[in-house]
Formats: sequence, structure tokens, C-alpha cells
Amino acid sequence: MADTYSDRFWKTVCQYRSAVVLLLGIEAVLLVLLVIALWLQPTGSGTRTVLAVDFVLVGTGFLAAGYVLSRCRQRRAGN
Repeated sequence: MADTYSDRFWKTVCQYRSAVVLLLGIEAVLLVLLVIALWLQPTGSGTRTVLAVDFVLVGTGFLAAGYVLSRCRQRRAGN
């Protein structure tokens, strides 16, 4: 039976699981640092706006890496 494109994609992505775990760890550290920086900034500053945007971007990457790890775990359990 030939693998579908989705199967080949996830097989390739899951081969790089260790890199995704490293990315997840780095993004977790960045999220903590961003929360600290947001807490230290005055309410009306422009820096706070930039930090909030950074928080959204890093948070999205964190969730994406978590999803990839979850999907790889499901594939491994299914095999």
C-alpha cells in the first residue's frame, strides 16, 4: 500500500522530533522572559505593544511545536 502525502509528511517531520523538542524548550524560555519583560514595562509604553506582539508570535510557535509533538506521539502509538 502506498503512503499518502500526509503519511510521508508526518513521517519526515517526526524524524526531527528532537529538534522540535529543542524548539519547544527555547520557546518556553522566551515566553517566560517575555512575561517578565511585559510585567516590568509601564502600561502606556510602545515597548509593551511590541512585547505583546512578540508574545503572540512566540506563543503561536510554542503551540505549533506542541501540536507537532502531540501528532508524532499519536502516530507512534498507532503503529
